[in-house]
Amino acid sequence: MKHFVEDQAKLLPSSIKDLQATRHIHIPVGPFLALGLLQVPLCMAYNLVMAITTDFEATTYTSCNVFNFIPSTSAAAKSQHIIWALACWLEFPFLIASAWLQFRFIRRNLPKPVRSFGCLVAIFLVINSLSLLLWGTFAQVDGDSLLHIANALSVFMSGAIYMAGSFVCAKYYMHDKNRQLHEELSFRLKSGLVFTYYVSVVITWFFYFVHHEFCLPLAYSIFGLGEFISCECFCIYLCLAYFDFYHVYICYDQRLGFFLSEI
Repeated sequence: MKHFVEDQAKLLPSSIKDLQATRHIHIPVGPFLALGLLQVPLCMAYNLVMAITTDFEATTYTSCNVFNFIPSTSAAAKSQHIIWALACWLEFPFLIASAWLQFRFIRRNLPKPVRSFGCLVAIFLVINSLSLLLWGTFAQVDGDSLLHIANALSVFMSGAIYMAGSFVCAKYYMHDKNRQLHEELSFRLKSGLVFTYYVSVVITWFFYFVHHEFCLPLAYSIFGLGEFISCECFCIYLCLAYFDFYHVYICYDQRLGFFLSEI
């Protein structure tokens, strides 16, 4: 693409438009993508605060009828279903854009032995995005319904597979490579988020079992807190696309139109 622009500059003008000064616009993808992906984690925090302050009894009540002080993420989303649905729908295009950019990056930069694995990881992000959109659309369904259980499992499984797979790809890409400062920072942040995510997932599922089997006080609250932390870690992990695509630009040229810079 760059050679094509240079060759065009050497051609003789054939019209008045060719004599006019060309306009070039460069929009950085990284900050734009990160801001778009911040909508859901911010909304989750808002849902939790609003559920506790305005709908405490309904969101912390369970069939065990014991004391709890933190609702689950799904209960908080159900309480604030309108803003939750809006956040999920607004973030969906950014999730698909992130998956597409990762797919292109993997195909162009990873070695052939791991390229197929990396592309499969990007597909799991698409599955997670569709599951999140379904969650936002049907946030009001009961927690015991088949739709809610199936979608919650889909969100969890696709998210866990994507996070592990993308981290493996990032580690493979960074192996034996002179890392720049932003790459080192991104990798360290990803490492911390992956560790926190899987620790909170183990705590979440353990106390989910304790809550349903023994109905102990506060077990549901610890489950809800672990679920919230794991969801936030996953969402912030996605926001690190800022570092992954900081060098990618949406470009506009008066003659060529819009195009994406090389990844």
